[in-house]
Amino acid sequence: MLSAAHTTGGHSTLDLVLGIAILLWVLASVSALLAWLTQLPRRYRQRAANHGRRHSGFGRSRHRERIGGDPDPGRSPDPRATMTAVEHNASPKTDPPARAGSRPGGTHDSSGAIAARRPALAGPRCSPETLEPLARSLDTSHRLQIAEARVADTLAALPSDRWLLERYALIAGHRIPFLVLGETGVFVICALTGPAAWDELRLPAQVAAEHVMPQLPGYTGTIRVGLCRALAPPGIEPRWWCRPGEPGAWVMGLDWLIPWIKHFGPDHGLSVTDLNRLRELASPQPGPVARTPDVVPDLG
Repeated sequence: MLSAAHTTGGHSTLDLVLGIAILLWVLASVSALLAWLTQLPRRYRQRAANHGRRHSGFGRSRHRERIGGDPDPGRSPDPRATMTAVEHNASPKTDPPARAGSRPGGTHDSSGAIAARRPALAGPRCSPETLEPLARSLDTSHRLQIAEARVADTLAALPSDRWLLERYALIAGHRIPFLVLGETGVFVICALTGPAAWDELRLPAQVAAEHVMPQLPGYTGTIRVGLCRALAPPGIEPRWWCRPGEPGAWVMGLDWLIPWIKHFGPDHGLSVTDLNRLRELASPQPGPVARTPDVVPDLG
C-alpha cells in the first residue's frame, strides 16, 4: 500500500512538471508571436523605403556620396547603387568646378557629362578649298585689328584736354574707326592694311560728308578724311587721292598721322570749352532717350 502511494505521487509530480513546461512553452510562443506582430508594420515600412531608394535617383546620389568615405551605419548597401557609384568613380576625369554664370547643378548634369566624355572629331572633315576663302577673310580681319591698334596707340599721344577721340563711333549705321575732334578741326580716320583701293577712298569721304557733317549744324569747317597705312614702312608722306566726280581722302603712313592732323591750323578747331561741353552732352542723361535703329556697320 505504501508502494502504490509512492507510485501515484511520482506520476503526479511528473505530470505537474510537464504541465508547467508546456505552459511555459505556450507563453514563450505567444510572446514571440506578439513580438513578431509588433515588428511587422515597421519591417513593412522599412522594406517599402528601401525599395523606393533603389528606384529613385535620390537614393543613388546619397550612396554615391558615401563611396570612399565612412559606411552608413545600420544600413546594408544596395548592390545596384554600389555598381552605379563604382561606374561614376571610374571616370578618368572628375567634374569641373562650378564657374561664374553657370546654371545651378550644371556640374551634375548627365547630358553635360556625356558631352565632356565625347571624343574629339578626328581627321579632316572639310577640304582646303572649303576653308581657304574664310581663312583669307579672317587673316584680313586680324591684320586690320593690328593696324587699328597701331593707329590707336599713335593717336593716344594727342593731349586729352585738347582732343576728343571716339573709337568705333556708330553714325547712321556706319562704323567710323576713329572720330577725332580738337584744335585743328574734325577728322575721320581709318586704318589700312595695304595700298588704298578707290572704294576705300570714296566710302569714308562720302560718310563724312553725308552723315557726320549734318551732326554738326553750323560748323564752318570741313571734315577731313585720312587713311593711315599702319603696316607699311615709315616715310609715306600725306597725299590727296581722288577720282573725277568722287570725294577723295588723304593717304599717309603711321609716322605722318600726327603731323598731318596738326598742320591744318586752328581756324576751324574746337576749343577746350567746346570739347568739355561735347563730353557733357554725350554722357548719359536721365529720362527716356529716342533710339534710332542699329544697322550692320560697314565702314572701317
